[in-house]
Amino acid sequence: MIRRQFQWMLVAILICGLTVTTTTSCSKDNDSEQQGSGKTETLKGDWLAQVNHYDEDDEIVGGYSEYVLLNFGEDGVITQRVYMGNAGTPLEYWERMLRHGIYTVNEAAGTITTQNLSRKDATVKYSISGDKLSLSTTEKDVATKTVTFHRSTKDELARFSMYDSKLKGDDYVGKWFVTNEHSGLFTHVLLDLDEDSGVTVTRYSVYEDDVTRTIYSRSVSTLDEEDGQKIVFHDPADYSVIESYWWSVTDNQLKFVKPEYEEVYTVYHPLTKSDIKLMEELNKKCKD
Repeated sequence: MIRRQFQWMLVAILICGLTVTTTTSCSKDNDSEQQGSGKTETLKGDWLAQVNHYDEDDEIVGGYSEYVLLNFGEDGVITQRVYMGNAGTPLEYWERMLRHGIYTVNEAAGTITTQNLSRKDATVKYSISGDKLSLSTTEKDVATKTVTFHRSTKDELARFSMYDSKLKGDDYVGKWFVTNEHSGLFTHVLLDLDEDSGVTVTRYSVYEDDVTRTIYSRSVSTLDEEDGQKIVFHDPADYSVIESYWWSVTDNQLKFVKPEYEEVYTVYHPLTKSDIKLMEELNKKCKD
């Protein structure tokens, strides 16, 4: 069986603590990324790297390969897909992981800092030469490790898109955001789904100048059924009280569908820098 060793520097393990339910009534009350430069714009898009692992104790002859597919997108969103397997084994024995976070580029220092991709913020050195991207560790007292990526081709993207359709994963893990509006009432919701089967929900209800913020936590379980994958939210006070949804991630959008009402669904997008700024403004209006 393939070892679950995500050795690459930006592999994501999202862990966050659960909080108790609180409701707050609210009333009125120098990004470090350098914009507009060629380097930052050149960074955007898809990059692919292959990292081969060999271990004398590995039961798989010849070791295994780890493919890392990065996408530096708009509004500071980085998406990371990791595929691990041995070329001699069927695809169903491969492993796959999708995570997303926020990235900030400091061109003067030649660094990229990521948030939400790992337990703590990570900073790496970067350089771009033609269609090559090199990322190197910056931690003190740690041997420098460099991973070189190349611009992924259409064929490569199609190949890993096929892997995505064949291999199941917990792609719902991460920070997701959605805004809805109905009759002048705006609702902004942040879902923070962690790898420890928990979710923290932050909900802002905004009507004109009045804002209400609600924060609560739930336990999470998942089911694989013939009709698809289901995610179940349990009330921590009574585990039998549940809310369940069909879930899917397509084009990095998380979709929840009510089983009893197929036409009722919510589509979340990865948390962006704009979403963070919006929440900061809403939080300023909140009374402690």
